[in-house]
Amino acid sequence: MLRKVLATVLLLGALSGCTVPARTCTTDADCQANGGDGLCDLRVNLCYAGSKEVSGDQCDPACAPYQACTKSNGCVPRYTGLVVTPGDGGLVGGGVVAVRAELVADPTFELKFPETLSFSVVRSDGGTGGSLSAVPGNAGVYTAQWTPPAGDGVFLLTAAYPDGGSPSTTVHLTVDATPPSFTVIVPAADAGVPDGGFAYADPMAVTAWRRDQTVTIRVESDSADLDPSSLRVVVRGHGGGASVTDLSLAPVTPCGRLFCGTVDIPLWRPGLPDFRGNFTVEVTAKDQLGNERMLTGTIPVTRWKWSFNGASGSIEATPAVGQLGTIYFGTSDSNGKVFALNPEGTKKWETSLGKVVGSPALGAFSAGTELVYVGANSSSGGVLYALGADGGVSTRCPGGNASGEILASVAIASTRFDNESAPLETAIALGNGDALISLRPEAIGSRLCRTDLLNASQSSQPGASIIVKGSDAYFSALDTKVWSYQFSGSSGWAAKAGFAAPTIGTLITGLGFATGNRVVGAGGLIAPQSGGVFSFLETDGSGLWKYPDPFTQSTPVRNMSIGAGNQLFFGREVSSGRADMTSINLLATDPRATATNAGSFPAAPVLGKQGIFYTASYTGSVVGVGEVSAWNATNLTNVWRLSDSVGRTNASPTLDCARSPDGTAVSAPHGVLYVPSIDGKLYAFVVDSPGLDPDAPWPKYQHDARNTGNPNTPISSCP
Repeated sequence: MLRKVLATVLLLGALSGCTVPARTCTTDADCQANGGDGLCDLRVNLCYAGSKEVSGDQCDPACAPYQACTKSNGCVPRYTGLVVTPGDGGLVGGGVVAVRAELVADPTFELKFPETLSFSVVRSDGGTGGSLSAVPGNAGVYTAQWTPPAGDGVFLLTAAYPDGGSPSTTVHLTVDATPPSFTVIVPAADAGVPDGGFAYADPMAVTAWRRDQTVTIRVESDSADLDPSSLRVVVRGHGGGASVTDLSLAPVTPCGRLFCGTVDIPLWRPGLPDFRGNFTVEVTAKDQLGNERMLTGTIPVTRWKWSFNGASGSIEATPAVGQLGTIYFGTSDSNGKVFALNPEGTKKWETSLGKVVGSPALGAFSAGTELVYVGANSSSGGVLYALGADGGVSTRCPGGNASGEILASVAIASTRFDNESAPLETAIALGNGDALISLRPEAIGSRLCRTDLLNASQSSQPGASIIVKGSDAYFSALDTKVWSYQFSGSSGWAAKAGFAAPTIGTLITGLGFATGNRVVGAGGLIAPQSGGVFSFLETDGSGLWKYPDPFTQSTPVRNMSIGAGNQLFFGREVSSGRADMTSINLLATDPRATATNAGSFPAAPVLGKQGIFYTASYTGSVVGVGEVSAWNATNLTNVWRLSDSVGRTNASPTLDCARSPDGTAVSAPHGVLYVPSIDGKLYAFVVDSPGLDPDAPWPKYQHDARNTGNPNTPISSCP
């Protein structure tokens, strides 16, 4: 037995003749003078009497393994105690509990620790104590993993020397397995009340939040043992879409509860491989003992932003998007209108001009405004208008029936005439009276409005393109050729010298410029079936390439777009109302990828950022039902489609970036797709492309967000 009693030490010194002061021993020899067997505890420099361990054969009967044989006292305990952690009266959680037991050895004896200890646990009321797994000890320290049974309770946990030896220690432990309680509050969405032709709620999900919104959820708790630092929020994407795991709750006051916290969830971050769906919010919290609870909430989400019905006929032309996100488009009733809408879904202005069939184009943004160039038709012919900031007519050309109806798009170039000091912004339209109409609002006199007559049969079909590059304009005509006219500084428009108009052999709708000085086009007839895509050199019309070649009895193509690396995207009308979506490299003989039975596409695809492109169809995968779809640009797999609440379309959609309330473009991983429809509605959908693909030479019908048909115009104003 270890004895630290000073009197005993002094007595030992007197009996042995030891003259070394008891508190100054530094070696065992200091305590063993005259044959004594005292030992020096170097931790406290004190002598301990008569407990030096000797060979086991000197004790009879032999000592147990947990005992030491001493010369003067025989078999004595080798260990002075067994310390268990958690200690007696400890409070533990309901998960796995790490138990530590340490044998405290008498420092005067040889260290002989058993390989393991015996661990056991019982419930204080006699029930089962759960499971224990022990591991071998190391230098007298032993650990065990205790898994308490379900529920709270008091348990008696014992650690003992094996085989009934000594020592043994029992501790009382209270298990608190009840996790903290809290609530997760997801607010209801308010889409707004329909107003002025606008509808803001998704017809198929009226309580859903928009993909471009941020929802704030709230967590509240009255549990005193809640550990606020343990709160974690994860938002699971819809249908296996990407999860968001880096969100943090922020405490808020005043609260009215023991704890309140909120977290903002940007709804554009979780994955949404569908038009609409549900995100799952998972909130986990622990108490001070580590007991964890998880609660979930559901956030219904839709890509629907709004729809607008102008009640003035179908929309047959692609909208144009201005510098501050204003959307401009016309309707095709005989008393059709031109509308300007704010991106958040309010009307800026409207003006009645007549039937609008071709796409409008926007002039350069200057002094806080931009001119809207649009061709409108009435019984007296077509007029090319320039509209100001309030929708009022700034100027017009030609003002009569000299040029015939304007059925094709408007393009914008810069031209210098006669002795003008600088090139001026010029809106160009093709009149079906075989004339090129040029409107130059900054010019004066006869230079402001020009009507240059062309050769016969150079009229166009509705929705056709006119594109410009430098002083050259290209357009298709009813004679199935593509013509190029050049603007002369002295005489206006004249056939481009040295350009042999290539005969395509079918009606042509879409035109664009690819890299490498090539014009690309699309065209075809349903009956008799013929058509495809084609290209030629813009310099002289040579180098004609067709896919397929020849067009005879091939699948018609209505329109196309050109992506990075001169990859063409278009729909091929394989039968009435049925089409394949196809991608092919320019000048290749075989497609890169094809999606069969994809719909019917009079409109050009829109190529967006993030490797996604979008289509709007006259009929989708179900005949007679319009459809809007998102596609993977690499392999043409469908990402999502909408066919239950959108009208059919003949005109190409357009794509814009995210906007602040004042219309300024903001950097965000999402954008807005605007889809015109023959039901007279313009639809706005939140998509996962923040604007047009800037690497594509011709990402949409008429090239850019302003519809200028000019490759020198920036693709968009998105950051």
